[in-house]
Amino acid sequence: MDNIYDDSAFFEGYKNKRNSHLSYNEVVEMPEMKRLMPDLFGKQILDVGCGMGNLITYMLTYNPNHITGIEQSKNMIDESSKKFKDKPVTLYHEDFMKLNIDETFDVIVSSLVFHYIEDFKKCCQKLNQLLKSEGTLLFTMEHPIQTATMDPEVSKEDENGIYLRMEHYFDETIRSANWIGQDVFKYHHTIETIFNSLINSGFVIECIKDLGQSEEVFKYYDEERINKLKQFPPFILIKAKKK
Repeated sequence: MDNIYDDSAFFEGYKNKRNSHLSYNEVVEMPEMKRLMPDLFGKQILDVGCGMGNLITYMLTYNPNHITGIEQSKNMIDESSKKFKDKPVTLYHEDFMKLNIDETFDVIVSSLVFHYIEDFKKCCQKLNQLLKSEGTLLFTMEHPIQTATMDPEVSKEDENGIYLRMEHYFDETIRSANWIGQDVFKYHHTIETIFNSLINSGFVIECIKDLGQSEEVFKYYDEERINKLKQFPPFILIKAKKK
């Protein structure tokens, strides 16, 4: 499918959201990823869907040997390229599922990307091929309860409060949601598919977190946002190791 992040208006809106210190990335997701990050010193790292390089910037402070970033959006790659001149970073403008390199990595990370990949089983197989034995995989994706409904209006509110739409949970097909004024397309995968795909591809699950209750949420968000995040998690985080 076309990459929505290469639409100029959408990308400008995304940059404003992503660069906010109160974004879900910075308050809900990244603190938990950083707490679960493995030792990066001297390691070969792959960042799948590296975006504008925010996570690469953080990982560079831990002196890895080299970081490879792959990103399908040209706008994202262009933004990243400005940041990493004279740094041990290589960037590929490529669809991850089409990436063809001989290198393998000690650590693979990915932030909110895998719900854009249709075949999650093949994705896990590819991740396993690219990861060294005993290597660590750490990623986040949209939570399956968020992507279950085919209605773009995922949550509803009535006299009983906020509730989540979850019909069509077992239908693992494409979804759309209106975000930053445009329809964004992604894929729904069940919990069963996500974890069995990892296990059957040779991963051992080390940690799972339903994101939305980090200490930063209660520190930085107002009561309305805190209450919304108490109802259901927007993202899931998974840490696994290759056998």
